[in-house]
Amino acid sequence: MLGKLSFRNAKRQARDYIIYFITVIISVALMFSFNSIAVSNDIKELSTYMEDFSKAITVISIIIILVMAWLINYCMRFMLEKRSKEFGTYQILGIEKKSISNMFTLENLIIGAIAFIIGIIVGTFLYQIFTSIIMNLFSRAYRIEIIFDLKAVGMTAIYFFGIFGLVLLNCRRKIKKTKVYDLLYADKKNENNIIRNSKGNIIIFILSILLLVGALIITHKEFSNASNMGGRNILIAIIMLIVGIYLFYISLSSFIVKRYLNNKSRKYKKDNMFLYRNLTSKINTMSVSIGTIALMFTIIIIGGNVALLMNNMLSNEIEMGYPFEIMVSSADGDFSKYKEYIEANAEVKDLYEYRIYNIKKTGISKAFDGTKFEGAGVEETDTVISLTDYNKLREILGYEKVSMQDDEIIINCLKTVKAPLDNYIKENNNIKVVGNDVTIKEIRGDNLAQVGFNGYYYLIIVPDSLIPKVEQEDSNLRNEVGDSYYLDFPYNLVATTEEMTDEKFYDELCNFILTEEKQITGDLNGEEKEYTMKISLGNVQTKGERMSQAKSFYAIISFLAFYIALVFVMATATLLAIQQLSDSEKYKYRYELLKKLGMDESQMNRTIFKQLFFYFVTPIILPIIISIPATLSVASIFTIAVTWEEILRNMLIVFGMLILVYGIYFIATDVQFNRNINETR
Repeated sequence: MLGKLSFRNAKRQARDYIIYFITVIISVALMFSFNSIAVSNDIKELSTYMEDFSKAITVISIIIILVMAWLINYCMRFMLEKRSKEFGTYQILGIEKKSISNMFTLENLIIGAIAFIIGIIVGTFLYQIFTSIIMNLFSRAYRIEIIFDLKAVGMTAIYFFGIFGLVLLNCRRKIKKTKVYDLLYADKKNENNIIRNSKGNIIIFILSILLLVGALIITHKEFSNASNMGGRNILIAIIMLIVGIYLFYISLSSFIVKRYLNNKSRKYKKDNMFLYRNLTSKINTMSVSIGTIALMFTIIIIGGNVALLMNNMLSNEIEMGYPFEIMVSSADGDFSKYKEYIEANAEVKDLYEYRIYNIKKTGISKAFDGTKFEGAGVEETDTVISLTDYNKLREILGYEKVSMQDDEIIINCLKTVKAPLDNYIKENNNIKVVGNDVTIKEIRGDNLAQVGFNGYYYLIIVPDSLIPKVEQEDSNLRNEVGDSYYLDFPYNLVATTEEMTDEKFYDELCNFILTEEKQITGDLNGEEKEYTMKISLGNVQTKGERMSQAKSFYAIISFLAFYIALVFVMATATLLAIQQLSDSEKYKYRYELLKKLGMDESQMNRTIFKQLFFYFVTPIILPIIISIPATLSVASIFTIAVTWEEILRNMLIVFGMLILVYGIYFIATDVQFNRNINETR
């Protein structure tokens, strides 16, 4: 008899929790697919850096477990409260609390087991999709196979049923300790209204705005000067942001009352009073929950933008810093061993040796004063190359050749620093180079490895006629410094190949780098001491190795950011949906009254849409507002390698994906809510 009643009531309420059930299935599927990737040998063999993927997933899984625990606990507690009258009735009829708690536990274990099984099946297909994407990223062929990795299944089962078990134990304890009276009236209770005084709410609201603005100001100040960034101040800003978000939603209802309901012309217009009262009462009794949801959205937006920025930075760094497949620099110019290995192990398209020079600062770096690039590179020198060598490098890369007069120079720079240089030469177009007056003909933003290989951010191209003077100044500088490793290695070798090289090729090439031991006098553990230091007399960079590293980090950052964001959005949207769908029972009566007062079908549907829209928008509007300046502040430290156009595009991508997933939950809730209300019309 008890089982039949339980099954009937659970079936009756199942439609209200279908969104929760689907969310749990998707969460299990994501958890299983990522655990499968973490233990996959195919993924680990792609790159030595992909071994970090497993470690990263383990760390991220802890965050996901906490979010899932919060979601499942909240939903089970909500389900318990909604069925509390049923359980209270059972107790009045003489059924023991232990039997009731066993029934509730069994019901949820069955639901959990079904969700787990379906989630594993869905996760198997997701794993194939994610693996295909990663393999394609590394240009590797992949054949789709349906494989269940027992280790991944076991890890997912431990995570999921561990959460489920702890939450059920908490619910069992609550059922056993709750009195009959409390069970019968549990569905009437809401979260406590923390601030009861209206005037106190207004003060708290103003304080929350001040905290949020203060947090944004500190964030902007700290990230605008990365060299003096203080971890303590950033921590203070984060705390202010969290407290400000919670206080904002705790006091929001009073602000709405003050702003809207006290305005009679707005208050009695159409269905405003009905909507505002519903919204304020909900916010008033669920302020902590909405604050938590808003905090999660803030993390999603800012975190998602930072993840995309890191990917942009890696991609741009390769584009700007590794235009050639192989780049080798040397102190002595002997590349014989390097060339022998390269020609034996790669299909070479072009190979070229040339020299770069260091000269005293020309003043060009003043263009970066007051910008993110201030103090970049070697402080006392500029890097120079001859026009002949420059044109040869351009030819190898497929650029057109350039020309200039004997009293002209060209500056080739990273695309991210072109704007300040363009502005600078408008008023400072004439400079001195090795004692000669020259005119800056143009600024070119072509990729030529100005990331420590061919200069730092920019490279000066001079006519061949000036090279003897440039060479003499370079020699004088090296004699003054004494230890050549303080300056750029003067001799360079670059090569392009038919196919990209791999990590093994890079490691083998590095073995040819010569080293020498030098006696260094300096501070060691707080004391002035002389010690021996091994100095490299060369440097090797390959695009293949850097691409392998970048793709690994790209995969790790992108997939984990997607993993966290999707679970967070689904969790928060599920809570909002369940709240509204569960409350549809009591809204039936209210909408019946509106119908009797003359509201037609279309007006009622619009009112329902507005009610749900306001409720769904409330926890997301503040995160969007505060995340824009916060993201722009954080993004400023990436502008060395990322353009503002890319930053703005990233923000649109994150907002678009968030609104898309969130919108799907909103539409599903609106459809189901209307269906519930229509049953009594």
